Amino acid sequence: MNMLRPNSQERLLLASGIAGYLFLLVITLLHWQGPLFDEPLFIANIQLLHQYGLSRAFLLNIDNQAPGPLYQLIHYALEPVTHLQTPGIRLVNTTMLLLIIILLAAIIRKMQRKVKKSVWLPALHIMAVPMIWQVAGMALTEIPSMLFATLSIWLLQHALDHTHKRGGLGIFLSLLAGLCLGLAILGSSSFLVFIPAALLLLLQSAGEWKRWVNVSIYMGVALLCCIPVFLIWGGLMPPKQAIINAGDFVPWHGILAFAYGAIIVFIVAPGWFIYRRLTLPVLVLLYIIFLPVNYYWLDFTYAPLNEAMKKIFPAAVIQIYPYLISPLLIAIALYFLYCSFLQWMERRTEPFFLFLLLATFLMLATSFKVGHLFSSRYVAQTAPLFIILLAPYVRASKEQCIRFAAGMIIGLLSLETNFLFR
Repeated sequence: MNMLRPNSQERLLLASGIAGYLFLLVITLLHWQGPLFDEPLFIANIQLLHQYGLSRAFLLNIDNQAPGPLYQLIHYALEPVTHLQTPGIRLVNTTMLLLIIILLAAIIRKMQRKVKKSVWLPALHIMAVPMIWQVAGMALTEIPSMLFATLSIWLLQHALDHTHKRGGLGIFLSLLAGLCLGLAILGSSSFLVFIPAALLLLLQSAGEWKRWVNVSIYMGVALLCCIPVFLIWGGLMPPKQAIINAGDFVPWHGILAFAYGAIIVFIVAPGWFIYRRLTLPVLVLLYIIFLPVNYYWLDFTYAPLNEAMKKIFPAAVIQIYPYLISPLLIAIALYFLYCSFLQWMERRTEPFFLFLLLATFLMLATSFKVGHLFSSRYVAQTAPLFIILLAPYVRASKEQCIRFAAGMIIGLLSLETNFLFR
């Protein structure tokens, strides 16, 4: 089916997405600095793979790394090309981001078969997600898992399409999808939540035994890939790193994850939010309620751009500034949850949409149990899921062009901060 020709604003957004990716590629090529930030920690564990091979000893000796061994397996395989040197090791993630964009376009095309809309417009919006720039422009662990998780979604789409067809292609595709999900989990245990979320794919499928078989294979193969590793570790991460996950439930980290998710939605497709006459007054009321509650009891603090603010405002303002931002983020997170619930109810007859939405929310919710710190990189892993979910809500407009540009600029600044703008 032919797509409608993009209008001038759509062409501008498409050009911005392509230019953004090409710019990221160029600056990654120019980042010749040696390993920075977390990069040295992950690269050191590649030497363990050389020393022990893919063995129990290798898995038990992984150090200073919460994610699993997928990163090491990929860079070990690509070592003849990258020689484990910069910028080659960073270009691995930048190249994988391009593959993710292509897969997103393919997934969106399949989901909107009856709609004459560009699939590249929403797919390229991943470049407007600020958190993507850091994980794709450095040799960090998130992008490989995101690639394999996105590939698993695409394969699962095709497997489910073969539910009513003869032959074993559906089963074979389910097996491949499960294998890809298993690899994604070995890169980040957060993707484990895809497995319970996949049960929603069985809604409205009573009597469709082939669909049950395909979904069961998807979940089962994914578990078979990762459970042996988790048994060796005695948990979901290498034993030398497990201490960082020890501790209690941390509400503030989960709230931050959902607030960051809301920011992604605002940049990519604010049409997701349901805005009514009382929305703004209710949000203001929530802020007024949470302001004293947080200051006197919750004690949640968050201070973005703190160093810059210190140069502008007096010390008295800076002292209360973290307490002014936190209630705002709580209100934003609650509003995001409310609107997402309404979207769930609106599309409750679409199992694939519900699967993706539940997986997204469960991934954000994993931050509740990350006790040592909160990082926007945890939220970055949900970006492909957000892009798929938000695709029908993406609208080209002057305001959208501004949001797109702002998202890319924030992403660029967050990436270049690690390189000190050198």
